[in-house]
Amino acid sequence: MTAAVFAGPPKDAERVMRPYPSICTPTLESLVGALTEDYAVHVSITFEESPSSYIMIVENPDTNSMAIVHIDTENERACLVFSGIKVLRYDRPEGMKPPKVDIYQSFSGEDT
Repeated sequence: MTAAVFAGPPKDAERVMRPYPSICTPTLESLVGALTEDYAVHVSITFEESPSSYIMIVENPDTNSMAIVHIDTENERACLVFSGIKVLRYDRPEGMKPPKVDIYQSFSGEDT
């Protein structure tokens, strides 16, 4: 029998609230449409943060620029959180061991 193990923060970690300005629209289509028109970005990565919250990474490899969009389906809002230039990419080191913890979380009793 195995039990799921979830990683905690490092021992020297502290929780810090970091206020920063974001540009939000009531629809994802509005925000991504504007980014696509002005900066010629495309969606390159998405992932689920919770059942009602997603992260989308958009980029333009020709201009070496990227942006992070937070999508909140519960509050019907999409926000441009960060954007930047000089994108650097890294490959996963060869021979890296698998994770020690279960990365799949159960939100509100849901199974993954």
